[in-house]
Amino acid sequence: MSDASSHSSSGSDRSGEQAGERPGGAAWQRVLYMIGFWFLGNIAFSLSILLGAVQFIVVLINGEKNEELAAFSKRLVAYVWECLTFITYGQEEKPFPFGKFPQERGDERDD
Repeated sequence: MSDASSHSSSGSDRSGEQAGERPGGAAWQRVLYMIGFWFLGNIAFSLSILLGAVQFIVVLINGEKNEELAAFSKRLVAYVWECLTFITYGQEEKPFPFGKFPQERGDERDD
């Protein structure tokens, strides 16, 4: 009897393998996505720092901020946030380019 129960449990374990799924295969795929989004998030972060410097220059010259640049910067920061939440398992949905580029985050205050 113990042989029959061990065969049935090992058969259920192998059903996922027969379907082409390896144990931990999804985890390896996820880590590759995490590395990619870490890279993209770093680029977006660096670009947002650069845009902050550009916005500072615009304010020095014009005396007021460029609203279009500010709106794009907010969207870029939201993208960095999405990359970080994916990397830290805060969300399962993949950020841009697999999803839509984010809009401004709704929980930010508009000063």
